[in-house]
Amino acid sequence: MSLLLPLDDNGNPIGILGFDYRGTQKLAVGPSSIRNPVPIPSDIEIVTIYATGPCRFELGDESVTADPASSPFLAPGHYLDIPLRRGERYVAFVAEADPCDAYVIGRI
Repeated sequence: MSLLLPLDDNGNPIGILGFDYRGTQKLAVGPSSIRNPVPIPSDIEIVTIYATGPCRFELGDESVTADPASSPFLAPGHYLDIPLRRGERYVAFVAEADPCDAYVIGRI
């Protein structure tokens, strides 16, 4: 029996990733940059981020901060899968307007 993966809009197979058994990190995002207090485990190579409101984000080490003007924008309600590069174990967020919640989900 074969297993067919779902296809994206270009007809390419979409890989299926599971969720990290250690859970999801939830962050209260406001006007100041905040990052996950616990580093993403070293065996995680991809994270999914999600926010309930418009915000900006950055990936990096324990000193990473998100800039409200120049960091990438994360639209509310959209899941974004991001591969982690060497040393990237933190995700920083800053709210674009009203406070919101952001989630960092490890993928395996």
